[in-house]
Amino acid sequence: MIRFSSAAAGDIHMLDEHGRQLIDAMGKPRGERGVITAGEIGAVLTRLRAAIAQDAPQHAHSDDTDDEAERERRQQDVDLGRRAFPLIDMLERAARKNKDVTWGV
Repeated sequence: MIRFSSAAAGDIHMLDEHGRQLIDAMGKPRGERGVITAGEIGAVLTRLRAAIAQDAPQHAHSDDTDDEAERERRQQDVDLGRRAFPLIDMLERAARKNKDVTWGV
């Protein structure tokens, strides 16, 4: 589990795989611990939103398939935008309050 923390918002807990995906998308180095300083948040949000935009077409789908298993898989598919939503909210709150965001395992 990876925990994202900030004095500006409540903690967010994510499975390692999902948290590392977001850390990579933000352009931060992987490690057991890390920080996004208040001054970095704007650039990090830009990179994260660009990664979400790039990921979106891979998850765009229609429900016109006759394959029930495929429809079920699509319904359970979580795109990067949904996965990143709580972290984006935390980053935006931290930016407004000029606070850092940290993570650790």
